Amino acid sequence: MLWYQDSFLLDPTNRRSMDTRGNKHMLTIHNVQNSDFGNYSCVAENSLGRAKKYIELSGRPSPAQFHSAPFSRSHSSYKHSWQIESYPPLEEVRLLYRKVMMNETYQQPGKWHDVTLQPVNTGSFSHAMSYNIRHLHANSVYEAIIQAKNRYGWNEVSDLYQFYTRGPESDKTAINKGSSETS
Repeated sequence: MLWYQDSFLLDPTNRRSMDTRGNKHMLTIHNVQNSDFGNYSCVAENSLGRAKKYIELSGRPSPAQFHSAPFSRSHSSYKHSWQIESYPPLEEVRLLYRKVMMNETYQQPGKWHDVTLQPVNTGSFSHAMSYNIRHLHANSVYEAIIQAKNRYGWNEVSDLYQFYTRGPESDKTAINKGSSETS
């Protein structure tokens, strides 16, 4: 088993170890430094052939993972919640959202709205954030993406997340139901 960083053959050091347990091969880097960032490859070869796998080690944040329910509780707002993994503190987070106009034959996205957020860094590797988008149209389909930046740069944009606002009648039903329960 051979390990490479950016096409250069790697040897074990006091910060880098290479272990094999059965058919599992591991490269471990301790006290990661800027010089450790790059593309790593693992090359295995036997009488049946040769295989190569790649992975990138980067200081950039991971893509955001949405945790919100797809349906809003209101007809005019929606609270997004998500999580981003980043070892260095986050410097900036961008939430972009747009309405999707739909009918039976086509779907047309609207203009992106860009919200820049200043993250609160707690010293944790995992950054949980939320934002309440207001002034949305009732009974509509929206989509959102998130991108984050730390001192190593911007992460990859999150997967596109679709969410839905309720119709105004949903709010009235909830209010009427609440008032009949208190009577």
